[in-house]
Amino acid sequence: MNIKTVRREGYSISYINEEEFELIYKDIFKLKEYKYSTQNNNPFIIDCGSHIGLSILYFKKLYPYAKIIAFEPNPMTFTLLEKNINQNNIENVTLINAAVAEEKREIDFYISTDEEIPWTWGDSAAKNKWATDETTKIIRVPSVKLSEYIVEEVDLLKLDVEGLEEVVLRELNEKLTDIDEIFMEFHGSSTNQTNDSGRILQFLKNKGFSYTITQESKLIDEQDIRKNDPYWLIIHADK
Repeated sequence: MNIKTVRREGYSISYINEEEFELIYKDIFKLKEYKYSTQNNNPFIIDCGSHIGLSILYFKKLYPYAKIIAFEPNPMTFTLLEKNINQNNIENVTLINAAVAEEKREIDFYISTDEEIPWTWGDSAAKNKWATDETTKIIRVPSVKLSEYIVEEVDLLKLDVEGLEEVVLRELNEKLTDIDEIFMEFHGSSTNQTNDSGRILQFLKNKGFSYTITQESKLIDEQDIRKNDPYWLIIHADK
């Protein structure tokens, strides 16, 4: 791996794919995709799909005393995640090299075939439309049940699991009462019928959440969702 390191936001951040890094950095730190406000100075945050850790660094910049549990399945990406947490001396963060899914076992995981400059932000346990035979390969990774990690009130759940959103929410089910706020990246694809935005939104309503929907950086109403193939949404839900 050809690892590069830059200084941003007071952090040393290491990455492999510069274009991918710049796009994610812009979303998180400039567009403030996960802008979060709480009266709690040490919130409990669960970060699913932590990638190389930019979201964790962002949350820690907002709330230095936050307690965070972070999940990242890709072993190569996880190495960079560990590096970015350790080289910045970030404390009170637990890193778990696993996917969150409906069961605790080993599962197929789709990653980039490019070993020099891989695009890793679309890595997924779901067979999404962008996971073609030419651009992705399958590895095996451990999966865990997220519900087993919720043993106290969760101030914020960040869910970026590339097509397993509905699976993970339904696995949580009763534990959703212990979660105050959710930032969810929804990924819609014709090849992944287990993930449906309409079912997810209804599920959140039934659990007492209200929500806003962002598509292509614009707030929209539910009836205005453009269901291209594939399509993406940011769903921000709270009680």
